[in-house]
Amino acid sequence: MPTFDPIDKAISNPSPRHPKDPEPKRFVRHHLRLLASHDGSHSYPYCWSFTIFRTAYAPGSDAAFARAVERLGVSARSYAYGDLVRRPKPNEEPLDTRPNEELAGRYVSEVVEDPEMEGFGVEEVGRRFDAWVAGKIEARDGRDVPNSRFRLCLMMDQKGIDDVLSLPEDPREAWGDDVWIKVVTNERWEERGCPGQKRLWLRADVRHAVWSTWFALEDPDFLYEYVGWTAEGEDGDGALNFWGSPPAIHM
Repeated sequence: MPTFDPIDKAISNPSPRHPKDPEPKRFVRHHLRLLASHDGSHSYPYCWSFTIFRTAYAPGSDAAFARAVERLGVSARSYAYGDLVRRPKPNEEPLDTRPNEELAGRYVSEVVEDPEMEGFGVEEVGRRFDAWVAGKIEARDGRDVPNSRFRLCLMMDQKGIDDVLSLPEDPREAWGDDVWIKVVTNERWEERGCPGQKRLWLRADVRHAVWSTWFALEDPDFLYEYVGWTAEGEDGDGALNFWGSPPAIHM
């Protein structure tokens, strides 16, 4: 893993230049403020992303998986530049690009590959994730972890690889249907009063929700209980579904 310097407060938390200055309230600065906190309990400070667990190992899939991981990085960095898409109004100052550059440059994922994980489901990936977390941070309660890298991981099965590779190489191109990816959490449904349910996992769209959810988990109770939705009846598979931008991140 690369190492990162602490985040400059002048970029993450600038003083307002005038009463209606939008700069301090931008979502990228809010995200940087979350990354700026480090309690010394782990070796992933001042950066963000997920650990990606690969569960598909068909012949010839190595190259496809590598491309999918790269395409995810393109999507994450596009998210970091998201608020620069809007053109300034007349007489409006252009937005400062430095926080976007900081956030995009601090994205770094980690991959866990093991052919024994071929065909693993959510439960098996969840157990592997629990073991990964236990080896990376000091022992603590499951919900008392430093940041979302230790709360969430991505599960890349064959469908996930194929779906991510269906994204345009240039994220500025128009998309068709939402592309979803499986996100496995460090919690179980029974911990949230749902006996008989198993590992809590999410289905999040790659364009926006999977990245904004990473930062919205400063309040997991709100996110899991009020933002995600589950399918009922035969169509239900136990996943919480996410799309768009969780309102918890708008500061």
